[in-house]
Amino acid sequence: MLLRKIIATAILFTFSAIGFAQTYDFANKTIGADSVIIKQLDDLMNSWYAKNTSYREQSQKPFKQIDVNTENSDSVMMLRLKAITDETVFPMVFNPEIRNYILLYLKRKQQVSTLLGLAKYYFPMFEESLDKYGCPLELRYLAVIESALNPNAVSRAGATGLWQFMYNTGKLYGLEVTTLLDDRRDPQKATDAAARHLKDLSNIFFGDWVLAMAAYNCGAGNVKKAIVRSGGKTNFWEIYNYLPKETRGYIPAFYGAWYAMQYYDKYGITPTTARFGQVDTVQVTDKIHFQQITSILGISLDELKALNPIYKKNIIPASNTPMTLVLPVKYVSNFILLQDSIKNYEKDVYFSSPTVAESIFNKEVVIDSNAEYRLEARYHIVKAGESLSIIARKYGTNITELAKLNKMSINTTIHPNQRIIVGYKKILIPKVTSTPADTTKTNVLDSTATIVNTTGADSTQTK
Repeated sequence: MLLRKIIATAILFTFSAIGFAQTYDFANKTIGADSVIIKQLDDLMNSWYAKNTSYREQSQKPFKQIDVNTENSDSVMMLRLKAITDETVFPMVFNPEIRNYILLYLKRKQQVSTLLGLAKYYFPMFEESLDKYGCPLELRYLAVIESALNPNAVSRAGATGLWQFMYNTGKLYGLEVTTLLDDRRDPQKATDAAARHLKDLSNIFFGDWVLAMAAYNCGAGNVKKAIVRSGGKTNFWEIYNYLPKETRGYIPAFYGAWYAMQYYDKYGITPTTARFGQVDTVQVTDKIHFQQITSILGISLDELKALNPIYKKNIIPASNTPMTLVLPVKYVSNFILLQDSIKNYEKDVYFSSPTVAESIFNKEVVIDSNAEYRLEARYHIVKAGESLSIIARKYGTNITELAKLNKMSINTTIHPNQRIIVGYKKILIPKVTSTPADTTKTNVLDSTATIVNTTGADSTQTK
């Protein structure tokens, strides 16, 4: 008798979903390859975490469907979705678009496996902030559809970070953006801002968290317009046809991600093992380049960048307010012990003075024979497999500037043992005042103690 009731309920849900689809114009809708969510999932697999984790194509055998008494796939999805929504403030809804997003995630086993591994690291942080501001904890899945849990995600419109804040919205919630840092990429700061923003949106829409999520995606103004155009209706599914195209798929995607990350084990998916390990933070007030840290501590640059996405140029800016650096626990004590060595390591290479930078890129420079300094080039010896782009990243510059520095094209092929200029530093020299000073017009190229004239011949600098 109980089995009949369950099957009857499933059939009722099926016909309701079909009728709903015909009314709300997505009966045959499919998710295109240009979907923002598909792009975020694909980009995730290029992250440091994804490249440094293990994944098996068949993670495990799918669990038996012992939680439901039917083999019909739609009925299974509906009953499982009902089981998790019954425990929350979110309404039970199942329709073809939600089904499509469920299938989108379940078919991408490797991406979901990676998301589950990252969730172990990020979800406790999300839940703490959401609970602090009185938001449903299930909103943690919004970050899954926003960025695929990638703090470096950037949309075509410029939305950035785990919670995809636009510049102006981020500013409203205290997220600073400068040349060197972007708080939108900081997991802690962005999560706190997202929770406050979602709470504010919920208050605008009288505690309706589904409308708050829709407004998070397209703005409160667009949701209000949809409500007006629908004749004053305030249910997401009743204003569906009046919302922007991307927002129509936003709530179904939320349900799809929620379902996949709740029932992954039923579909043969195993979470990857988190590779971040135990981390801790240190406070920094001096200007430090990531390469200085990696050179002294031995941590990989990619891992350091993955743990500290806030720093856009791999540089921690000098600040009166201490800046936070995240490190694996095993490196923390050495960083504290060697901090002076780190900040002074090849400082002239990573932070050239303005005078030197100007001299490098001027084609013609007047050098006074009584000058108080000379320019000394710093070289990198090319290793097998290295390219200009790899060397540029190593020294915190870009390929265009590196090519200019070496008077070559960005497409120039370089060879092992070749010397590449990576910067200049000033060397103080004594003034000579016994004879009148002459000035010589020259080109500054790649000599450390000579002036290269316009014909290419070397001549010793006159003192």
